Amino acid sequence: MKFEEIVNKYTNLAYKIAIDMTSSPEDSQDLVQEAYLSLYSHFKEYKKLQENEIKNMLCKIVLNKCKDYLKSARRKESTVLEEISNIEDFNLQEDFVEELMIQDRNDIVRAKIEQLNNPYNRLLTQYYIEEYSISEIAKMENTTIGTVKVQLTRGKKILKEILGKEQIL
Repeated sequence: MKFEEIVNKYTNLAYKIAIDMTSSPEDSQDLVQEAYLSLYSHFKEYKKLQENEIKNMLCKIVLNKCKDYLKSARRKESTVLEEISNIEDFNLQEDFVEELMIQDRNDIVRAKIEQLNNPYNRLLTQYYIEEYSISEIAKMENTTIGTVKVQLTRGKKILKEILGKEQIL
């Protein structure tokens, strides 16, 4: 498969992953471009892979670029500045505090999902954060729907135990 075909076929998917992770259209476009640059720099190695393996590799690269971005100090500074400038948009101070608490809890849950061992972290991310269906995940993981369901159930149980111990839920 030619690199141009990959770009044409999977740009929307890559952008969807990035926008879901960052909630910023501009940053998502930059992250997708960075992901394609990374893929292109190693394309000779990936040429041997099948199409679905290249798609999975691209998705992993985009996810890693987004994770790095979200961890960066630049992101933290811009988020604080955006929150300060958006305070006027909230009608009540209580709404603002509640929104921050929900966002904070969501960030903690995402971080805890990332700390889980494979395949649980990958599957929970695909299902809950990237919003893939179970059948789509089964295809991406080259496994059965039943296996995905079992692993999702186990992953949710482990995550619930971790979050319960830390009294996050």
